[in-house]
Amino acid sequence: KAVVSTQSTGDVTNMLPIIIAVLIVVLSFLLIKQLGRTKGNTVILYGIEGAGKTALFGQLVAGKDLQTHISLKENTSQLGGTPPVTLVDIPGNVRLRSQILNTYAKNVRGVVVVVDSAEFVDKKRETCEALYEVLVHEGIQRSQCPVLLLCNKQDYEMARGPAAVMATLETELTVLNETSSNSLSDDTQRSLQPPGTTVKFDKLSNPVTAVGSTSVGSEVDISALKKWIAEL
Repeated sequence: KAVVSTQSTGDVTNMLPIIIAVLIVVLSFLLIKQLGRTKGNTVILYGIEGAGKTALFGQLVAGKDLQTHISLKENTSQLGGTPPVTLVDIPGNVRLRSQILNTYAKNVRGVVVVVDSAEFVDKKRETCEALYEVLVHEGIQRSQCPVLLLCNKQDYEMARGPAAVMATLETELTVLNETSSNSLSDDTQRSLQPPGTTVKFDKLSNPVTAVGSTSVGSEVDISALKKWIAEL
């Protein structure tokens, strides 16, 4: 007579509690991760002074140039869409912008870092510092929201294109990350990547892309920005 072994059946039965426990842990992790990525409803315009943030704000909100001046307070407005979003123009003042960023980062949907591409060569360090503030922000990292490098003033002859800006900022971020990591003095400060690491946008928590724009004059073109916001 053939003998049917019950050993394999018993092994599977004994493994069931372990398999179920592993599945629960995996599903819980995925759920927590998904909750951590819940989309907010705020789109932030961020960057250094003079990059054109408020001009872009006016074009998005009113479809026209607004009188711009150096401001110490953010501008906010609702943008239509499904769902509607709150647009926030944060002033470029280096002492204020990161504090205001803290207020709106908790409900962020996307961050637009506005780059003065016409004077990028002279302002690349300042621009990099503003971008770094965004990328190391705990709330923004946790949200994993998209970050757009908006290379503004593309109508200028000396303007740098999106690809060139991205490549230069990766180099600048690598240097800044190294110096910042070496100067960390407490747990409230954060580095972008471990010391000695070459910063690459495709390795970061937040997806980073770049497009061009022109926010004033007769050649206004913010179509790429509008498309990016609509797809958030």
